[in-house]
Amino acid sequence: MTYARILNFSQPVPARSDSPRTGRRRLSADGRYLNLPNEPVPGGIEPWEAVTPVRPDTSHSRSLRFLDATGELLAAIAIIGGGMVLTGLASLL
Repeated sequence: MTYARILNFSQPVPARSDSPRTGRRRLSADGRYLNLPNEPVPGGIEPWEAVTPVRPDTSHSRSLRFLDATGELLAAIAIIGGGMVLTGLASLL
């Protein structure tokens, strides 16, 4: 009968296992292509363009931002005013 090995958790854990790594193999590559400079690809995006939003500044985009801000302000006034009206009505009961 075989028994499961009980680990001793008071001992430090080894950083690497003794088994060979079978999952990782280095692909053979031609040495001429390993030290090429990292040149940008034509038509590719730069790293800063991938994270920085580029917002067009046209009259259409400004009007949408204005309407959005105005709508949020009106919604806040309606919510606060409605809460005040309901609180006033509740005090009459």
